[in-house]
Amino acid sequence: MRPWLLTALIARCVGLRPQTRFGSANYGDDGWQFKKRYAVLGAAATMTSVRPIRRGARFQAGMLRIGGAYAVRYVTRAPLEDVHEATAIKMERLVRDLRGAYVKSAQLISTAFPELLPAPWVARLEVLVDDAPARPWRVTKRVLERELGRPVDESFRHFELEPVGAASIGQVHKATTLDNRTVAVKVMYPGGRQLVLSDLSNVRRVLRLVKPALLPAVDEFRERVKGEFDYRKEAAQMDACGRYLRSKRPRLARRIAVPTSLPELSSRKVLTMAWLSGRSLRSDLEERLYKAQRSNALVKGWRLWRLQRRAITSLKRVAAAQGALIFGEDSPGFSADPHPGNVMVLDDGRLGLIDYGCSCCYDQEEVAVLADLYHHLHHNNRGGVVDAVTAMGFASKRMDEDYMCTFATQLFDRNIVDGGLLSLNDFERQRGEKVRKIPRKYMLTCRVSLLLRGLGARVGVPGLSMAHLWRREVARARRRR
Repeated sequence: MRPWLLTALIARCVGLRPQTRFGSANYGDDGWQFKKRYAVLGAAATMTSVRPIRRGARFQAGMLRIGGAYAVRYVTRAPLEDVHEATAIKMERLVRDLRGAYVKSAQLISTAFPELLPAPWVARLEVLVDDAPARPWRVTKRVLERELGRPVDESFRHFELEPVGAASIGQVHKATTLDNRTVAVKVMYPGGRQLVLSDLSNVRRVLRLVKPALLPAVDEFRERVKGEFDYRKEAAQMDACGRYLRSKRPRLARRIAVPTSLPELSSRKVLTMAWLSGRSLRSDLEERLYKAQRSNALVKGWRLWRLQRRAITSLKRVAAAQGALIFGEDSPGFSADPHPGNVMVLDDGRLGLIDYGCSCCYDQEEVAVLADLYHHLHHNNRGGVVDAVTAMGFASKRMDEDYMCTFATQLFDRNIVDGGLLSLNDFERQRGEKVRKIPRKYMLTCRVSLLLRGLGARVGVPGLSMAHLWRREVARARRRR
């Protein structure tokens, strides 16, 4: 129930005249009018809650059908790979149908936690990184004209009706301004805030069964997602990050592009920014891989070697930009959503970093503690790692040193447990350990680490160590103390 409707209903109930000592007072026609008003308020409040409940029921029903397919396999003895493929199709259809936070969750899990899912699931869900379902033009046009206060043709010289990309809460169109600047226009879906937050609650229930220790990460992500529903904040964050890289890391800024916003064509639900001409990093590397594999035997090995070097260089640049924004002095904050769809290879060879809706900024003390953790992870100082995670607020059942080091390394630095999070559960059972407390704010750095490592694995560069890639920024942060 929406808060304002609940408040109105309570206010009307409080305004009721009390009963008499011998029963209800007879107020004539007024009583009937009061009853009608309460009925209307109650019906309106109920209707605002129906859609999230219906979506939650559809999600749970879809998951039950998928679970039922695996249960039937024990009777039919069908090959497991066939069941994986059939359920992957059902899962993709379910996510595309529901959209909202289910798309964002599918992007995160298929990129950062591919070990949690069968290979056919990963192949189906990772497509949503670049190909999320879009809304029709009539919806986009209505939001644009309402937010900008004038018809679309009075704001733009040309506006492409087909979106060039879509995400969980909005979609992007290419347009040309009245002064002939090519721009990207990001338009928020109407009524998405309540649905996305409700969707995340359903996702949280599923994660509680898969990995309860990561629930604080979902809670922190839920809080940060609320900021994505105000594009003015995202524009300010995006512009601040671009200015910071250009002023503090000019050499890196020559290789990394951050779009600038156009405030005169932006609002809370519309974000207009400079157009970055290119394609996603994953699409670029996949196309180059396809061409390399079709080459003759004499040049195939050389092209594959060059492709791997290109992927490593690109990932190092993205990690360097993220490290500068996480650990840099007076940093405006960092984007906590560097999934493959938000990293572009531009036509001029630079990398483009887009989407700053989910962001975070640490104070000096938090940066110092985080820098200590990565310093000890890089030098394999187990005692220092335990001290750092304890200072950050982590706590486990027995505070076993081996377990705490394994947990911190797996989440923040690199993959050291075969099978990822699933095997980490087995490791917990073997040690008789369990995480009892995880500080929510630091989980966004963990999310960046997982997404960058997942991106590396998808483009053929597994085994990335964030402590190694961020060692210079960590050293600068530690020298400032």
